[in-house]
Amino acid sequence: MPRMRSSSVIPHLLREQANAVQLYLQYKGYHWNVAGPLFRELHLLFDEHATTVFETIDALAERQRMLGAAAAYTLEDIRLASTIPHERGLPRTTQEMLERLIAAHHVIIEGMHEGFKSAESDQDPGSADLFARFVQAHEKMEWFLRELASEPPPTSEVTGRSSLAREKGVPAAAIPSSHAAPPFAGPPLT
Repeated sequence: MPRMRSSSVIPHLLREQANAVQLYLQYKGYHWNVAGPLFRELHLLFDEHATTVFETIDALAERQRMLGAAAAYTLEDIRLASTIPHERGLPRTTQEMLERLIAAHHVIIEGMHEGFKSAESDQDPGSADLFARFVQAHEKMEWFLRELASEPPPTSEVTGRSSLAREKGVPAAAIPSSHAAPPFAGPPLT
């Protein structure tokens, strides 16, 4: 049986396979080396995200094979094809870990959008579906990391009611105490 016609999607699949390998290793490195007050939560989250990313690698490589291309497998080929900035050392803080992971997800999300457009243009619904599913997974992981790295909304020390309501013109008395967010008591990310 002849292989499928040449596809302009293959370079996008290769790039995202390489990015997935690199991001997987980045997550595992942070999983092994995270420390500080949020150790348990981040240790588990990084491992969960690593597993999600790992599961994309095989599908991206197999899609390249379905389209008739060889899938990269050497560390050098992966390094050359990846567009995630290469790390030169372990981040000094958990905040820096989160920022690097968020930046990596942004690169991948942008690349997945490009791959999706290329697949649609090439009338390749299989690759378009793959990119669409994986971009959603990366958007969700980025969202979790972004929320961990961000500051909580300011609250009134007296009532615990959000000052965001005041900014929107809602009097604090209009927000029931049962719906008020408790003051943030967690330690800062260091």
